[in-house]
Amino acid sequence: MTTKTSKGARPEPLDARLDAIDKLPSRAKFHLPGRERTVALTLGESGVRWYAYDLIARRLGPAKPAKEGRQTPYRGHPVFVAQHATGTCCRGCLEELHGIAKGRPLDKAELNYVVNVICRWLEREIGPVAKPTGRGARAARSAMPTVPENPTGSTRSARATRAAKSR
Repeated sequence: MTTKTSKGARPEPLDARLDAIDKLPSRAKFHLPGRERTVALTLGESGVRWYAYDLIARRLGPAKPAKEGRQTPYRGHPVFVAQHATGTCCRGCLEELHGIAKGRPLDKAELNYVVNVICRWLEREIGPVAKPTGRGARAARSAMPTVPENPTGSTRSARATRAAKSR
């Protein structure tokens, strides 16, 4: 959807597009349930954005996606729910609601647009998602020990121990 201005066509802001999509009865029924809400809060904004980009690139990015029209589950991750709520669940919905044509791979700008639509819907649904802090926050990867602690004092991992015994 575009709007005409004196300078030509310009895309509508995301909020206006989401308001229009939310008026459709098939899309308005989607809301983020507790489990998916918890996952979104646990991952934080950057985690959800990374997952959405990866998912869209793999499942909707190709010109002819596998399982077209059936590739997005309704539950299991906040991105799945957001895809159905925003009409970014399949190439047919992308074409109908967002004007992104079928039959050709998505370019980087279109991938970013779809991810922005999904993340904006999630933000409107649960509020701004910040990086998790406090007791439930994940430790940074660099802060993780390189060798897991072993009560026997051995530096050999359990996998290495099993492999040595099987030889």
